[in-house]
Amino acid sequence: MGIKDLLDDVMDQLPADRKTAVTALTDEYGASDTCAFMLALVATATPRERRLTRMLLNELERVTME
Repeated sequence: MGIKDLLDDVMDQLPADRKTAVTALTDEYGASDTCAFMLALVATATPRERRLTRMLLNELERVTME
């Protein structure tokens, strides 16, 4: 099973509004399948999981700035 198959599976599970949001971002910015998969996973996340994701991104930004 490849990343495209995984992406399709996750996209099929998303509610219409979240699917539209992921598709709009990937289309506008030309995201790869890997990036689209990551965005789709975030779109399935709970508010707490999204908050943890933001914390991780902030930490990664901080680490790369040092």
